[in-house]
Amino acid sequence: MGERFVVENAKRYLVCRAGWMMGGGPRKDKKFIGKLMRQIENGVTEMFVVNDKNGTPTFTHDFAKSVKVLLEKEYWGLYNMACEGLTSRLEVAEEMLKILHLNKTIKLSPVTSDFFRETYFAKRPPSERLENRKLRIRGMNGMRGWQVALKDYLDNYYYHSL
Repeated sequence: MGERFVVENAKRYLVCRAGWMMGGGPRKDKKFIGKLMRQIENGVTEMFVVNDKNGTPTFTHDFAKSVKVLLEKEYWGLYNMACEGLTSRLEVAEEMLKILHLNKTIKLSPVTSDFFRETYFAKRPPSERLENRKLRIRGMNGMRGWQVALKDYLDNYYYHSL
């Protein structure tokens, strides 16, 4: 409703939609990657990760850079702004463990969303994928592939903590 209000009531506006956010590092990251990293730091040998949710991660750095460019060029409107590529929570966890060289040490156990229904009770759609169509049309898609952005994030914020 907030998006709708802005679009219907402002002459110039910039609304940017993000996917599954990753960023902020160990002290600030309360999202999926941060939660998985805390499990790793606590010594887990098995992780339970949902396999029935698809989406698109969004690296905060790429998001901020893209917003800055849109503001500088005064390209107003509503934009999807997510990393490139469709993935699942399970695939993100697999890639993360591979990047950290922990894929042989930590077992990933796929589960459905029902496994976490007590903790995460808000219903989510099966796919939360975003396409950066408008950014591509304007020739301004600075959003990298999710695997590249994930590696960048882990290398710069977490790798030293393991």
